[in-house]
Amino acid sequence: MGNTMAINTINNISYILLILVAMIFAFSVSFSLIRNKRAKFLQLAVLLALLAAASGWLFLANANAVLLNLFHIYSFSLLFTCLFSILFILILVLSYDSEADYFYTIIGIIATGAMIVPMAGSLITLFLALEITSVATSFAIMTKNKVHLEAAMKMFILSAVSISIFSFAMVLVFPYSPQLALAGLASNSAVAGNYLIELGIALFIAALGFEAAAFPFNLWIPDVYQGARANLTAMVSGINKKIGFVAMMLVLFIVFAQYAWFFSGIIAMLSLATMFFGNLVAMAQQNVKRMLAYSSISQAGYIMIGIAAASGLGLEASIFQIIAHAFMIIGAFAFVFWLESQYGMNTISDYDGLTQRNMFAGIGLSIIMLSLIGIPPLLGFYGKFLLFSSALGAKMAALAFLGIINSFISVYYYGRLMVAMHRKTNKKHILISRNTAIVAGVCIFVIVGIGLYPEFLMQAASIAARALL
Repeated sequence: MGNTMAINTINNISYILLILVAMIFAFSVSFSLIRNKRAKFLQLAVLLALLAAASGWLFLANANAVLLNLFHIYSFSLLFTCLFSILFILILVLSYDSEADYFYTIIGIIATGAMIVPMAGSLITLFLALEITSVATSFAIMTKNKVHLEAAMKMFILSAVSISIFSFAMVLVFPYSPQLALAGLASNSAVAGNYLIELGIALFIAALGFEAAAFPFNLWIPDVYQGARANLTAMVSGINKKIGFVAMMLVLFIVFAQYAWFFSGIIAMLSLATMFFGNLVAMAQQNVKRMLAYSSISQAGYIMIGIAAASGLGLEASIFQIIAHAFMIIGAFAFVFWLESQYGMNTISDYDGLTQRNMFAGIGLSIIMLSLIGIPPLLGFYGKFLLFSSALGAKMAALAFLGIINSFISVYYYGRLMVAMHRKTNKKHILISRNTAIVAGVCIFVIVGIGLYPEFLMQAASIAARALL
């Protein structure tokens, strides 16, 4: 009796997450009436910190509640709500010195959509959350300078195409559950040989492939990364694209779990194409932001290996790698943002002698590059190890082998940047801002710290994976 009451109390407390998300949205809208930039920053950062703390506590308490038949608060959603809250705080800190006060209104709206995606209990909720996030991101890129207009328009067009395909896919599954609840669709659409359902699965994969930057749906993503301000590129790569994978896992492993035999092959082929496309094109890049853009595309391919495995270990591996890459890419773009905006450093040759010019930047960026390659004992190694192990466990040895080959390919362009950074030079010493150092320092601490003691994150990813299956 006591245990039941405790569980009910915890589940009732889950409503606090929706209240905090609603407060983030309300405060963001009200920011248009406030001119104090510091006050906006503090209010949004505090709300995000409270959301992260509440999500973490509920995750440890094993909360499981369905709210309003539209939201599902459980281990999977709580882990990602906590993660995204922390990542948005890092983006706020990174952007504080360079963005105008209206920036916080847009970021608050983006954060609202991002928090709702993992909590979605219905396709309608998922659709609206993705739409809010995508449209607001396009506006964030577009503001401040007309130079970024092209990147914003390309982001908006990709988002519009994604949402259009997602809408058509929802129409195909609508007859199986008019409420479009994920659980209802899962129980009603499990009909073998249903070609409309299989077409719907393909369309959902295509729609969310745009959101996650999977090949061939990533046509303009490198242009967006290069054309946007690097602090927003960090957000798009570290948060927005991860939201796409979260949505993909929700749809495939809840709604279409009975069709794993069908979507597994599609995801495996997309994974291979994405890895090879990202890594091979990255080898030819001279612009650092563009190189990291194609690197992020290849990382999307690695993440899809776990989804293709369609197993508990595969899902755990994908969740682990999503978290790992989010910190790696935000840390990398934190350095790139400062070096580009203050010193005009854009190409690999501009990074010559970076370690000599600023030891923290050179060594810190090298640690992130080594983690992206997958060198032990850094965080990126364990993500790839789990992914390749899941592929072997699912009898996809070829996928695991080609993934390892791609990791070796990536050594070339990551290594080329590191060699440039450690060359001797006579160039002047450079300074790193306090905010950049804080964000990069946190990311490096996570990469090294969890790399040395990965058990906690592995266990958290395993709990989230089991909750979804």
